[in-house]
Amino acid sequence: MNLAALVGRVLRATLVVALALSVCACSNWQHLETHERWTLYSKPGAELDAERFARALEPAFRAVEAKLGAFNSRVRIHAWDSNDEPSGAPQLSTDGGERIESIPGIGTAAVRAYHVNGTSTPFSTSGVFLGTSEVGTVVHELIHARLAESREKLPLWFEEGLATMWGDGALYNGEWVIDGFACWPARVLRDESISDEELLRVMQLTASQDYSARDNILVHFIGWALVFDLARELPDAGPKAWLAHFRAQVEPDTLLAETRARIARSISPETVATWLQRLADPNPGVRLAAAKGIWKLRDQKALDTLIAAMPAETDKHVRLAIGLNVLIGVGEMRVSRRTGRDLWRKIMPALGELEMDNLPEQAALSRLLSGMRGRGGNTQQGLDGLAHYWEE
Repeated sequence: MNLAALVGRVLRATLVVALALSVCACSNWQHLETHERWTLYSKPGAELDAERFARALEPAFRAVEAKLGAFNSRVRIHAWDSNDEPSGAPQLSTDGGERIESIPGIGTAAVRAYHVNGTSTPFSTSGVFLGTSEVGTVVHELIHARLAESREKLPLWFEEGLATMWGDGALYNGEWVIDGFACWPARVLRDESISDEELLRVMQLTASQDYSARDNILVHFIGWALVFDLARELPDAGPKAWLAHFRAQVEPDTLLAETRARIARSISPETVATWLQRLADPNPGVRLAAAKGIWKLRDQKALDTLIAAMPAETDKHVRLAIGLNVLIGVGEMRVSRRTGRDLWRKIMPALGELEMDNLPEQAALSRLLSGMRGRGGNTQQGLDGLAHYWEE
């Protein structure tokens, strides 16, 4: 079995874009529903599953308001099916209906959501734009919306870092459980060479500037590493205190050194090992959030830690997350023979024993396992149906 072929387009990461511009005229959207905290719009004539988006919006709003306080007014939510592109959205090439951005030195990413700040331009549309109902993405964009309400001037790296950190987690029993250790940013910052000039440029970016796709990715990833380190250093504080602490420590001639030191701490093997200890947390939601996305690290020790955690794990949702992340991780990287054997001797049997209460999840798991065993199942469809267990 060629596991690299198995995962296929799974390996394309998701780029969550936050743009400060006005993109659409109000006439391009039709009102669908009004809720206590949001108003939902869709493209005229589009068949939109409003209930699916509501199931994502409810926990996302609770998570953001728990961190930043209640929204002052209803948020405009503009939603579209992933097979459609919103009129007036940033012009990107398409692949299978999704808008795709090629990032030099990093890879490709699907642009699924963005936030647009209000402007003084007549008839412009502002709010959150969603091409996905994945809760972490919704959390990310709602953080931008809540910060926009406060009108506080924040560095772009800090705002994107905060949204990336709190948008990393898992949905468990209807609640968004924040993990915070974002594996894709950690891997890119570990493997990609970033010059001093590029790093300083990214740190000085503002939302009103035009900047490249690579800079957009890096401002998310560098911002995540800095905010994650600040949050670990001051765990009992909040965003304002984190930013004030960073600014108090940095002079113009020390910005580069301070930034690199904090990035290094966030992506260090010691940090990865410490964070993986969450797989033993008594709260299954924390364990699920810790396992989700680990495959993106491309790290042998991380996969071995997941495999070692499987025998003691009793929660079926966490077991599924562990198994899927090991499976995809083995297909993504060169692993030891022992890890390859463990996949077939330990992980696959554990997945085969699972009986999920959610019928679509069980059907997706069955398709995945049938495909892996050469029995005609569609592995990609199976993985797609279980994406919320592995897609960080």
